[in-house]
Amino acid sequence: VQTLQTPVVRGAGATLQRLRTVAPEADDQIAHHLHVRIGRDARYEQATLAGGSRYQLHRHVFELQARGATVRSAGLLFAAGNAIEQQVRVSHAAPSTTSDVQMLALASGAARAVLNARTRIAAGASDADVRQRLAGIPTGGQPKLVLRPHLEILHDQVQAAHGATWGALPEDEIFYARQRGLDEHTARRLIVAGMTHALLQRCFSDEATLDALGADALLQAAVARHLEPETTHG
Repeated sequence: VQTLQTPVVRGAGATLQRLRTVAPEADDQIAHHLHVRIGRDARYEQATLAGGSRYQLHRHVFELQARGATVRSAGLLFAAGNAIEQQVRVSHAAPSTTSDVQMLALASGAARAVLNARTRIAAGASDADVRQRLAGIPTGGQPKLVLRPHLEILHDQVQAAHGATWGALPEDEIFYARQRGLDEHTARRLIVAGMTHALLQRCFSDEATLDALGADALLQAAVARHLEPETTHG
């Protein structure tokens, strides 16, 4: 059992980019709590890549405390017969602040994956720009996917949008890949890898960051681990 609490403070004009990878042992139960305060014209970009243990909870709190503060958060969760949850809370407390929260859960077997996103725009946070996008994809078996986007808007001069989508991998894309000579497992793996890479691209403001962090290799390995049981058990 592991509990981790991480406070982060970003000062005025600072920029921080993080790729969090969480790959514990199969029987581990973990809870990670992250609290980030973002100052004037500061920027915080973070992606979380998690899966592989019996239970995981990732709770992230972002406070946009001053004008021009920006946060981009992406969560990529893999659940194969286990339980995993991500909670992201964003507080816009100042004018001209920006947040973009995106999560994608891939679940198989009897897994349970829960995505919670809650963003609050305070009365004084004029010209706030808020985005939420949650997606869940069952990749085999009968998993349970719970998607909960939520906006609390206390100012009428803002831009805000949220959405949640749930559904299988697109059959037309799988069919097209099969027509190009790929077997079904390879086609599914390439499609999932493309979706996960696109999620990280939307999180980080430049491709060089992904290259420096070795994101492609991490994604390829995570996708292969998640989809392999489907092939093994046919």
